[in-house]
Amino acid sequence: MQPKSEFQGTVLVADDHQVFRMGLMQLLRRSLKVKRFLEAERFAQVVEHLKDGDVTLTILDLGMPDWSGPEEITRIRRLRPDVQVVVLSGSDSRKDILESLSAGAHGYVVKTQNIDQLVGRLRYVLSGEIYVPAILAELPADFPEGTASRHVTQVVPKTLSSRQRQVLKGLVEGKSNKEIARSINVAEGTVKIHLAALFKVLGAINRAHAAALGKQLIG
Repeated sequence: MQPKSEFQGTVLVADDHQVFRMGLMQLLRRSLKVKRFLEAERFAQVVEHLKDGDVTLTILDLGMPDWSGPEEITRIRRLRPDVQVVVLSGSDSRKDILESLSAGAHGYVVKTQNIDQLVGRLRYVLSGEIYVPAILAELPADFPEGTASRHVTQVVPKTLSSRQRQVLKGLVEGKSNKEIARSINVAEGTVKIHLAALFKVLGAINRAHAAALGKQLIG
């Protein structure tokens, strides 16, 4: 379903592959009714384009030639805190996803998503939410069978931040993301980012599994 009104503002598409940029712009023009685009094939151009006050959304790839790491996302957020940033990457690495979200990205979308999923993820971010890929909730293939309890009780307590402990406590208590956010006075999107990190640290395969493992830590 197409949005009823035209997209307001400009979308900055940053990717070093011209054909991909053209295809993505065509898709957004049709699906989100975007009228104006800016293009960048290097990160330096992203910085220059962000001086355009009309930019609303920046979609960027991690593989640009002069990309130096997730700190560049933080640089964008500091330069233009009003602009939403979505990473659209071919990498489904947990490390890349968590580092991008921790650096301030509003969402991380893997390029293998189909068209409807991609558009849906972007709409989700544009509605003010943080999109966290479900892949972070999957149990790593190399996670040793039967070691979850030992991992949780011996390793996890040393790695959790105080905020992650608060989020985990809310999860164990059966609270929704919105309820957890309200109880610790943060945005719901922030809770989602902490949950994604908790899933990785705990080795949890889903929300219920994370709650069960968390109960071993906080009783």
